[in-house]
Amino acid sequence: MYRWKANELLKAAGIGYRLADSGEDLGRLVAVFDDGRSELLGEVLGRTQPDTAARVQHAVALFRRRGAGDEDKRSALITLAGILEERRQLIKAELVSADEGALFHIANKFAIRHQNRQQLSDYDPAFLDWVFWWYLGTVELTNRIISRQEGKSA
Repeated sequence: MYRWKANELLKAAGIGYRLADSGEDLGRLVAVFDDGRSELLGEVLGRTQPDTAARVQHAVALFRRRGAGDEDKRSALITLAGILEERRQLIKAELVSADEGALFHIANKFAIRHQNRQQLSDYDPAFLDWVFWWYLGTVELTNRIISRQEGKSA
Protein backbone atom coordinates (compact mmCIF):
# COMPACT_ATOMS: atom_id res chain seq x y z
CA MET A 1 0.00 0.00 0.00
CA TYR A 2 2.84 2.37 0.91
CA ARG A 3 4.66 1.71 -2.38
CA TRP A 4 1.46 2.24 -4.39
CA LYS A 5 0.69 5.55 -2.65
CA ALA A 6 4.30 6.74 -2.94
CA ASN A 7 4.27 5.88 -6.66
CA GLU A 8 1.06 7.83 -7.14
CA LEU A 9 2.68 10.87 -5.51
CA LEU A 10 5.89 10.47 -7.54
CA LYS A 11 3.85 10.16 -10.76
CA ALA A 12 1.85 13.28 -9.92
CA ALA A 13 5.09 15.16 -9.24
CA GLY A 14 6.35 14.19 -12.70
CA ILE A 15 9.95 13.66 -11.60
CA GLY A 16 10.53 10.48 -13.62
CA TYR A 17 11.12 8.08 -10.73
CA ARG A 18 9.09 5.46 -8.89
CA LEU A 19 9.60 2.80 -6.24
CA ALA A 20 10.37 -0.50 -7.95
CA ASP A 21 7.73 -3.15 -7.46
CA SER A 22 9.79 -6.08 -8.74
CA GLY A 23 13.37 -7.21 -9.17
CA GLU A 24 16.53 -6.89 -7.14
CA ASP A 25 15.75 -3.22 -6.48
CA LEU A 26 12.26 -3.82 -5.03
CA GLY A 27 11.18 -0.75 -3.06
CA ARG A 28 14.07 1.41 -4.26
CA LEU A 29 13.78 4.59 -6.30
CA VAL A 30 14.21 3.76 -9.99
CA ALA A 31 13.80 5.55 -13.31
CA VAL A 32 10.44 5.47 -15.06
CA PHE A 33 10.32 4.44 -18.73
CA ASP A 34 7.68 4.64 -21.43
CA ASP A 35 4.92 2.01 -21.49
CA GLY A 36 6.64 -0.25 -24.04
CA ARG A 37 9.90 -0.40 -22.13
CA SER A 38 8.08 -0.85 -18.83
CA GLU A 39 6.19 -3.76 -20.37
CA LEU A 40 9.46 -5.30 -21.59
CA LEU A 41 10.92 -4.97 -18.08
CA GLY A 42 7.87 -6.70 -16.62
CA GLU A 43 8.04 -9.49 -19.20
CA VAL A 44 11.75 -10.16 -18.84
CA LEU A 45 11.68 -10.02 -15.04
CA GLY A 46 8.67 -12.33 -14.99
CA ARG A 47 9.85 -14.88 -17.56
CA THR A 48 13.61 -15.07 -17.09
CA GLN A 49 15.02 -18.56 -17.00
CA PRO A 50 16.05 -19.79 -13.52
CA ASP A 51 19.75 -19.98 -14.44
CA THR A 52 19.84 -16.31 -15.45
CA ALA A 53 17.16 -14.66 -13.26
CA ALA A 54 19.54 -13.17 -10.69
CA ARG A 55 21.84 -11.74 -13.37
CA VAL A 56 18.97 -10.21 -15.33
CA GLN A 57 17.55 -8.66 -12.16
CA HIS A 58 21.00 -7.30 -11.32
CA ALA A 59 21.46 -5.80 -14.81
CA VAL A 60 18.03 -4.15 -14.65
CA ALA A 61 18.74 -2.80 -11.15
CA LEU A 62 22.06 -1.32 -12.29
CA PHE A 63 20.53 0.30 -15.34
CA ARG A 64 17.40 1.80 -13.82
CA ARG A 65 18.68 2.89 -10.43
CA ARG A 66 18.51 6.54 -9.54
CA GLY A 67 21.63 8.31 -10.71
CA ALA A 68 22.86 5.44 -12.88
CA GLY A 69 25.94 6.59 -14.76
CA ASP A 70 27.79 5.25 -17.78
CA GLU A 71 29.74 2.70 -15.72
CA ASP A 72 26.53 1.33 -14.15
CA LYS A 73 24.99 1.02 -17.59
CA ARG A 74 28.13 -0.54 -19.05
CA SER A 75 28.12 -3.09 -16.20
CA ALA A 76 24.48 -3.89 -16.97
CA LEU A 77 25.41 -4.42 -20.62
CA ILE A 78 28.31 -6.69 -19.72
CA THR A 79 25.93 -8.82 -17.65
CA LEU A 80 23.36 -9.07 -20.46
CA ALA A 81 26.08 -9.74 -23.06
CA GLY A 82 27.28 -12.63 -20.88
CA ILE A 83 23.80 -14.17 -20.91
CA LEU A 84 23.57 -13.73 -24.67
CA GLU A 85 27.03 -15.27 -25.07
CA GLU A 86 25.77 -18.36 -23.20
CA ARG A 87 22.82 -18.45 -25.62
CA ARG A 88 24.91 -17.77 -28.72
CA GLN A 89 24.25 -21.16 -30.32
CA LEU A 90 20.51 -20.73 -29.75
CA ILE A 91 20.65 -17.27 -31.34
CA LYS A 92 22.61 -18.64 -34.32
CA ALA A 93 20.15 -21.49 -34.78
CA GLU A 94 16.93 -19.49 -34.35
CA LEU A 95 17.78 -16.07 -35.77
CA VAL A 96 19.61 -14.77 -38.81
CA SER A 97 23.35 -15.27 -38.32
CA ALA A 98 24.00 -11.61 -39.10
CA ASP A 99 21.86 -10.73 -36.05
CA GLU A 100 24.07 -12.87 -33.84
CA GLY A 101 27.20 -11.27 -35.28
CA ALA A 102 25.86 -7.74 -34.75
CA LEU A 103 25.04 -8.43 -31.09
CA PHE A 104 28.60 -9.40 -30.30
CA HIS A 105 30.22 -6.86 -32.61
CA ILE A 106 28.65 -4.11 -30.50
CA ALA A 107 29.74 -5.73 -27.22
CA ASN A 108 33.27 -6.42 -28.38
CA LYS A 109 34.11 -3.32 -30.45
CA PHE A 110 32.48 -0.45 -28.57
CA ALA A 111 34.31 -0.42 -25.21
CA ILE A 112 31.61 -2.39 -23.46
CA ARG A 113 33.11 -5.80 -22.69
CA HIS A 114 36.72 -5.11 -23.59
CA GLN A 115 38.76 -2.08 -22.65
CA ASN A 116 41.72 -1.50 -24.96
CA ARG A 117 42.87 0.99 -27.58
CA GLN A 118 41.09 -0.78 -30.41
CA GLN A 119 37.69 -0.24 -28.79
CA LEU A 120 35.49 2.61 -29.94
CA SER A 121 34.66 4.65 -26.86
CA ASP A 122 33.85 8.12 -28.13
CA TYR A 123 30.08 7.80 -28.42
CA ASP A 124 27.06 9.54 -26.97
CA PRO A 125 25.90 8.04 -23.64
CA ALA A 126 22.48 7.45 -25.27
CA PHE A 127 24.22 4.63 -27.17
CA LEU A 128 24.42 2.65 -23.91
CA ASP A 129 20.67 3.08 -23.40
CA TRP A 130 19.94 1.84 -26.90
CA VAL A 131 22.19 -1.22 -26.51
CA PHE A 132 20.65 -2.03 -23.11
CA TRP A 133 17.13 -2.16 -24.54
CA TRP A 134 18.32 -4.15 -27.56
CA TYR A 135 20.11 -6.70 -25.37
CA LEU A 136 17.24 -6.89 -22.87
CA GLY A 137 14.79 -7.44 -25.74
CA THR A 138 17.04 -10.17 -27.10
CA VAL A 139 17.19 -11.84 -23.67
CA GLU A 140 13.37 -11.77 -23.64
CA LEU A 141 13.26 -13.19 -27.17
CA THR A 142 15.59 -16.04 -26.20
CA ASN A 143 13.52 -16.64 -23.04
CA ARG A 144 10.46 -17.10 -25.26
CA ILE A 145 12.33 -19.45 -27.61
CA ILE A 146 13.57 -21.51 -24.65
CA SER A 147 10.06 -21.65 -23.17
CA ARG A 148 8.65 -22.73 -26.52
CA GLN A 149 11.31 -25.43 -26.87
CA GLU A 150 10.51 -26.67 -23.37
CA GLY A 151 6.81 -26.82 -24.31
CA LYS A 152 5.79 -23.95 -22.03
CA SER A 153 3.51 -21.21 -23.25
CA ALA A 154 5.38 -18.12 -24.35
